[in-house]
Amino acid sequence: MSNQFGRQASLIVSTGTQGLDLSELRFTFKTRNADEQAPNTLYVRIYNLTDSTAKAIQNEFTTITLQAGYESGNYGIIFQGTIKEVRKGRENNVNSYVEIFAADGDEFYNFAVISLSLAAGQTPQQVINAIQSAPSVNGVANLPYATDATGLIAGAGAGQAQALSRGKSLFGMTRDYARDWAQKYGYRWSMQNGQLVVVPITGYRPGEAVVLSSTTGLIGVPEARDDGVHAQALLNPLIRIGGLVQIAQSDINQITMQQQGLQYTPAVATVTTAAGFYKVLVAEFEGDTRGNPWYINITCLAVDVSASNQNNSVQAYG
Repeated sequence: MSNQFGRQASLIVSTGTQGLDLSELRFTFKTRNADEQAPNTLYVRIYNLTDSTAKAIQNEFTTITLQAGYESGNYGIIFQGTIKEVRKGRENNVNSYVEIFAADGDEFYNFAVISLSLAAGQTPQQVINAIQSAPSVNGVANLPYATDATGLIAGAGAGQAQALSRGKSLFGMTRDYARDWAQKYGYRWSMQNGQLVVVPITGYRPGEAVVLSSTTGLIGVPEARDDGVHAQALLNPLIRIGGLVQIAQSDINQITMQQQGLQYTPAVATVTTAAGFYKVLVAEFEGDTRGNPWYINITCLAVDVSASNQNNSVQAYG
């Protein structure tokens, strides 16, 4: 068990090589990171800034990086993205604040446009590489692949034609072509801290599973609901979208949902697994550098880590 005492957090706003470190101030934050083809979000509130610092945040900086964890334990980036909105306000006659709303990968998602011709014979791997690397026609930077895996996409298109039978022209939103490719070959893609993560629907990202139990930060009792297993734990930056957590089956409350039908009412419950391995689909971090919250709330689905085929091994790649 890693040391989960002595909270540590870093909050930096920047533009290019110029930055402002706000880590010593009190701030609260909430993030929402998900295995979705849409930007992740961050809300952060920083207390009692000087007027000059507040104005600088409003007018001079475009990106924000939040790291959190523990002084002698796990510590790392939990959000990195673009500042979209800054708001000044007061909680009372003593405490003022600056609130920042930020999004991860939103410029790529909303504005990247592709114009590309693919030659006949391109494999699925070559197609997604071309989509990812093609420069946007309007100057928006494409996202680099995640750097947590060294392998290439394997098994894409298994049982289907492996190469384009004829040339193909692509013109439109880059995200749409990435989405079409993922749906065709059984993958999910998402944007995580400025990187493009590509994982098979039945797969997961590399690395050891984060064990969640009463001795490693698990809070309360996880529940198996109709949309997945929900759990709360102490903040842990090692928990990542598409990565694994391990929760003992006996630690999970089963909630059976009744689906109402005309002829019958079958009971439906989220699948749990005796091995206890789950892929993280949603991770919401919440913290207060001078208060009680220091949590992560996750939603995850059971996966089979014993399967040896390529689509059950990690396929996020760089």
